Amino acid sequence: MIGKDILRFHAVYWPAFLLAAKIKLPKKVYGHGWILSGEEKMSKSKGNILDPLKIIEEYGLDPLRYYLIKEVSFGNDGNISQERLEDCINSDLANNYGNLCQRVTAFAMKNCDGKIPEKIDFQPDDLKILNKFQENLDTIRSKINQQNINFYVDFIVNSLFDANKYFNDQEPWKKKDNLIRLNTIVYTTLEIVRKISFLLYPIIPETSLKALKIFDLSEKDIKLETISNNEFIIKGNMINKIDILIKKIEKEND
Repeated sequence: MIGKDILRFHAVYWPAFLLAAKIKLPKKVYGHGWILSGEEKMSKSKGNILDPLKIIEEYGLDPLRYYLIKEVSFGNDGNISQERLEDCINSDLANNYGNLCQRVTAFAMKNCDGKIPEKIDFQPDDLKILNKFQENLDTIRSKINQQNINFYVDFIVNSLFDANKYFNDQEPWKKKDNLIRLNTIVYTTLEIVRKISFLLYPIIPETSLKALKIFDLSEKDIKLETISNNEFIIKGNMINKIDILIKKIEKEND
């Protein structure tokens, strides 16, 4: 993987040297785009560099990783800014992901004796949102092999939106007279949290592992093929309370 401005050297001259030396050629050379500051290429000579270490110190490594992967289309130039970084952290990570984890965990703690529900009965609405992951697994693998990372991130973002909408629309707080239905909604949402956390692990490993502590799952448990399993988390196990995953950034106009 090399910068697009030195593609000629690595895709023409270097392979020629390797051929002459009878050394095996690389199977693929991928030229990535530039990270822009405004409309200009970011470079030391122009003095328009954003210090990644300062950004990590202020916002954290996982948010920066997520932002770059989501906002910079792989292979193309990408423009980054502090404002867009903060919007991305608040919208996707704090509100959609972190809030979903906190809401369903807190609800289960209060209404399911702090356990993963045991008696459940999946209905079409539950299976529709759960099966979305299995139905798209082959496509996800294919897109990743094509270096289409943006499809991968977009799938996760859309899944988070669907998960929050599902929990809101199903209104488990109104199902306290129907415990099977309440349990099923909670179990379904917890399974979605588990699936999404598995998918997010390559992008934001530290944060996803924090979320997986809900289920006492660790790095060794993360396997892509389990995304298709709708009953992976063990019924009856205790749920662990977690701290805020991603702190929302307060802005002056908030």
